[in-house]
Order: sequence, then structure tokens, then C-alpha cells
Amino acid sequence: MDLPKHNDLQAKSLAERVKELECLYKISQISGNFKTDLVKALTLILAEIPKGWQFPELMQTYLVYGNVEYGIKPTDEMYQSCSFEIHPNINGCLFVYFEKDKEPNSGQKFLIEEQALLKQIVHEISGLIELDEKRKSERLIQEKLKHSDRLNLLGELTAGIAHELNTPLGNIIGFTELLLKDESDPNKISDLNRVLKSSKHASEIVKKLLFFSCEMPSQFKKSNLNKVIKDCIDLLKIQINEKQIQVNLNLNLEIPLFKFDAIQITQVIFNMVLNAIHAMDLQGQLCIVTKQENKNIVLIIQDNGAGIPQNDLEKIFQPFNSNKENGAGLGLAVTHGIVQAHKGRIKVESKEGEGTCFTIYLPITE
Repeated sequence: MDLPKHNDLQAKSLAERVKELECLYKISQISGNFKTDLVKALTLILAEIPKGWQFPELMQTYLVYGNVEYGIKPTDEMYQSCSFEIHPNINGCLFVYFEKDKEPNSGQKFLIEEQALLKQIVHEISGLIELDEKRKSERLIQEKLKHSDRLNLLGELTAGIAHELNTPLGNIIGFTELLLKDESDPNKISDLNRVLKSSKHASEIVKKLLFFSCEMPSQFKKSNLNKVIKDCIDLLKIQINEKQIQVNLNLNLEIPLFKFDAIQITQVIFNMVLNAIHAMDLQGQLCIVTKQENKNIVLIIQDNGAGIPQNDLEKIFQPFNSNKENGAGLGLAVTHGIVQAHKGRIKVESKEGEGTCFTIYLPITE
């Protein structure tokens, strides 16, 4: 007489195991599909968890780690939980509990197998959080490298910027002193216009300097790459003139406006052009080309300088790799990171004694 009852228990137990396996399988799928979007992944996982328990319609979930919370914290002790640690500064816990006043009246409310399932789910969740923390750490390092490189660029640009500032500021002082000495001068309006023009010129130079001296979030806006290139060359004209370098700009005027971070791409161009200047002797030749290839804008920067040894080509984008006497070895590493952040790619071709050519591909985004 007890055999049918025993069979029913076995069937129920088997059904519960199947539910648990299906739940774990779906959570694994979510982890794989949304491993780069932690919020979406955790939201979907917490919604999926109750389906693996005996009474899915009565269950709630709550996740806490660090200062982050998902769901509503249970108010009584009728729950299963599993703690985890990402690193000493981030601890967390996952709770599965019954909604208030919705506990089952009889039978075993939680199963031992459900606790084992909870442990497996926590393993998936902690892995996702750890991966996200690692990405944040890598982004932070990359931002620090960018800022460090901007400071290094400032050192190289200081002499040129100071020289450029001297002329407009000298005009401002000179014309202002003249106006103060003779208020009846009929050329007052003309002199004031000169003062205004010189002031605006100085302001633009300072603005460009500030781009490098402060932390600024990425701003992807539709911009004109050709204009950015011309502005860069204009700001570097002191260094270019010192070596009597001939700059050939072959900029395709028909390339479309597309979204990129103008400040970061300015930093890329500065790095490339300064490297070219350092590599060339007097009266070197620098060629900069822009064109469109399919859905990419192509930027080519080529010099006829010393070139890069073949053994060094594979490691030129590594941080702190530099053959300059006072180089920090950050410029090309940061350049590579910026291009990757724009979902682009960069390649280099070089031959010792003949020069180097960098080609940057930036996707056209509306």
C-alpha cells in the first residue's frame, strides 16, 4: 500500500531536481549573454532564481554587496542565504525568502538541494561582480595613463605655448598702455579691436591647454576630424618650425562628420606628430592623410624619420616602453587605448632609416 506514495515522492523529488537544473542552466546563459552589463545580468538572474525553488510563486530574492542592493531585504528569518567575498573590501550575500504572509502552511519549506543550488548561483553572481570590478579597475588605470600622458604632453608643449602667448599678451599690454596715455587718440576703436582679437587668440590657446590639464569625461560628438588635425598642427608649429619640417596635409574634404571624442583624438594626433618630430632630422617630411574606406574614416600619419627596429614593433603599444632619453613610454599605450575606446584599430609599418607610418581606422558612427 505504501509503494504508490513512495513513487509519488520520487517523482516529486525528480521534478524538483529538474527545476533546479533548468534554473542553473538559464542563469549560466544570462551570465554568458550579459557579462559586460552587470546590472542587466543581476536583474535577470534575481528574477530567474525563484523558478528553481519549490514554491516559485511565493519566493522573493535579495542581493547585497558593498553598497549595492537588489530587491527588498527580508524582515524575518524564514530564508535561505549564502555569503560571498569578492575581495576584502567587498562582501555580499544572496537571500531567497518567502513573501510576507505567504509561507506554505505545511511541509518542508526549504530543501537541502535548494541550498546547494543557491551556492552555485552565488558562484555565478560573484564571478560576474568580480569581472565587473576588474573592468572598472582597468578603466581607472587607463584613465590615469591618459592623464599622465596629458601631463607629459604639457611638458613638451609648454615652450611653444609660452611663445605663442607672449605675442598676443604683449599686444594687449602695449595697446592698453597707449590708450591710457592718450584718450583723445582717434585710433582708439581700432586699437580696442586689436586688443579684443589678441585676447581671443590668447583665450583659445589657454582653452587648448586646459583640455590636457584636467580630467574630462569622454564626450562622443559629431565633429570634423580635418579641423582637429589642422588645430593640432597649428599648435605644434613651434616644434615643427624648429626642425624646418615640411608638413603635407592631404585631407579629404568630403569625409563626413562622425562621432568621436575630440579631446582624446587630439591627444592621439599630438602623440603621433610629436613622435614623428622626434624621429626626424632637420627638414624632415611629415604627411597626414584622411580618407574614407567603407564604414571607416582612415587617418594616416607618416614620417621619413629614423624608423622603428623590427624587434621593437611588437611592443611599441606597451606602457612604459620608450626609446626616448626622457620618455615616459605612455604616449603610444594611451593612443592605443583611445583608439580601442572608439572601437577602432591602429596598425604600424616601419623600416629603420626610412620612416614610420601609423594608420588609424575609426568607425563612422552617427
